[in-house]
Amino acid sequence: MSAPRVIMGRAKRGLYAGRHIQFGNQVSEDGGNKSRRTWKPNVQTKRIFSLGLDRYIKMSLTMHALRCIDKAGGIDEYLLTTPERKLDNDLAREWRTKIAAVYHKLYTMEVATMNVKPGMEDQVPRHLQARQRGFTLEQLNALEAQNASASLEAPHAS
Repeated sequence: MSAPRVIMGRAKRGLYAGRHIQFGNQVSEDGGNKSRRTWKPNVQTKRIFSLGLDRYIKMSLTMHALRCIDKAGGIDEYLLTTPERKLDNDLAREWRTKIAAVYHKLYTMEVATMNVKPGMEDQVPRHLQARQRGFTLEQLNALEAQNASASLEAPHAS
C-alpha cells in the first residue's frame, strides 16, 4: 500500500485538479546559468453555477480544473463523476455530497410520479437511472458498452 499523498496547503481550500507547485531551474540563454525557481498553479476565484443546487458556488480553482469542469459538462457532473481518490480536499467532497443528495431526491420524486412498483426498477427510463447513479446518459451508455465488451472478451471458466 502506498503512502498518503502530500497535498499543498492552499489546494485544500479549492479545486486544484492535481496541480501543485513545481520546482526547477531557470536556465539563462547566454551562459546556461541555472537559478532555482518555482512554478505555481494558475489559481483564480470563480463563481460556478450548479444546476442541482440552483445557485452559484464561489471557490478558488485552477484553470486546469475549470477546463475539466467544462469538459465534464458542469460542476455537478465533474464532482459526481470524478473518483473519490482524485478529489483532493474536503471542500469538494462536501459539495459532492450536497449535489448527490439533491439529485437523489429529484430521482426519487421522478420515480414516485411514474408509479414504479418495488422490484420493477429496471423499467425506469435510462436517463433517470443515469442521474441516480451520478452519470450522464452518454457516460452510462459508454460504461455499459465497455462492461459488455469486457465480459465478451473474458474467458469463461468451465
